[in-house]
Amino acid sequence: MEELKQWFAGYTARFISGEEEGDRNIILKQQHTRRVCRESLFLAHRLGLDPMQTAIAETAALFHDIGRFEQYRRFNTFVDTQSMDHARLGHETIEEEQCLAQLPPEDQDLIKRVVLYHNRAFLPENETDECLFYSRLLRDADKLDIWYVVTSYYAELGKKRNKTLELDLPDTPGISEKVYASLMKRQVVLKKDLQNLNDFKLLQMGWVFDLNFTPSIGRLADKGYLRLIKHTLPGEARIDRVYETITQYMEEKTQNN
Repeated sequence: MEELKQWFAGYTARFISGEEEGDRNIILKQQHTRRVCRESLFLAHRLGLDPMQTAIAETAALFHDIGRFEQYRRFNTFVDTQSMDHARLGHETIEEEQCLAQLPPEDQDLIKRVVLYHNRAFLPENETDECLFYSRLLRDADKLDIWYVVTSYYAELGKKRNKTLELDLPDTPGISEKVYASLMKRQVVLKKDLQNLNDFKLLQMGWVFDLNFTPSIGRLADKGYLRLIKHTLPGEARIDRVYETITQYMEEKTQNN
């Protein structure tokens, strides 16, 4: 793991250019990756994984966003729809750089597939149970840290805007009906339905419906991220109803497991 972490540090350092905004976003992704590794270790411990399983989970977390760095260098954005799928680019980067060459071929293949799937709206059905398990663990760990990133950003929003983190969405009033309807049905919001920054914040709250493990929901509740996001949204009855629906869902999931 230490050799892999050293490789990651060296590779990502190549993208530091001295340009303030660009470097800020590269550093943000470096820090995000390290925290996702810690969240993966937390979940691995809570789920009772053995040392080898834990190492695979941590390695997948370390490389899950490796494509983000080349993506930002080429396109100056982290928005996949305006550039390219960062997970596929990450898969390609791992193959080109041969950064997992020290691992057994079957572990290399497994980790590359987990990286490839980590940002998909839905996981493939024709995959092994092992791959789907690690994919779900990574997706939960990723979301837990993205909640940390966005709530930290919203707390500082009045100081400096970062359009990259906002997907370049306008900060206009109200919320979209499609976004509201999806959340009231306990469904994940689709990016294509986003109209403004409020919609994006609601999409982030709705990620709870895509969490896979009870410890992930417990971790989210302990951190209070959804409450922090709600406090940045307008005081509107529909938003209150969405928040009540989400908190009820979380209570049901933690009580039933």
